[in-house]
Amino acid sequence: MKTAILCVLYLWLIPLCFAEQLCQSESIVSTAPSANFLDLGDGSVVDQVTGLMWRKCPEGLSGENCELGELVTLTWAGALQYAPKINDGAGFAGYHDWRLPNIRELSTIVDLQCANPAINTDVFPSTPVSHAWTSSPYHFYTHYSWYVDFSSGAPTYDERISQKSVRLVRDHVMGD
Repeated sequence: MKTAILCVLYLWLIPLCFAEQLCQSESIVSTAPSANFLDLGDGSVVDQVTGLMWRKCPEGLSGENCELGELVTLTWAGALQYAPKINDGAGFAGYHDWRLPNIRELSTIVDLQCANPAINTDVFPSTPVSHAWTSSPYHFYTHYSWYVDFSSGAPTYDERISQKSVRLVRDHVMGD
C-alpha cells in the first residue's frame, strides 16, 4: 500500500512500481528483435544488423541469465576508465578492445515496444531498470554526458558526477 501511494505521488518511482517488464508486442513492432542477435555462448551477443558485439550482462552481473553479482554503477569518468581495466586484464570472451558505447550505439539495443526495462530480455536477460552511461559528451553543458534510461528507452543527459550502470561493446569483425 505504501509503495502504491509513493508511485502515485512521485513519478520518478514508477519503475519501482512494476514487478515485470511491460511490452506492447501486439501494437508496436520490436526495434531490437531477437532475430537480429546471435548469442555466442560466452557472455557476448552480436547484433547482426549493426555489427556490434555486446556484453550480454551489464557490468557487475554475470551468469547465463545475468542473475549473479551486483550491478556496477560509476560516474562518467569511472565508466570511461572501466573498459581499459577490463582490456588490460584478462579481457572478456577472448577480446581486449571493449569500450563504452556512444549514444547512437547504445540506443540500438533499446526495444521501444517494452518498458521497465526497454530492452529485449530474451537477448539481454535480467537487465535492471537503470540508467547506462555512454561515451558521448553533451556539448551544451560541458559537465554533462549522454546516457540511456532503460526504464523508457529514452536517451538523455545528466551531470557526469552521477552514478550510472555500464554496458560494454566492441566492433565485431565477421570471422572473429
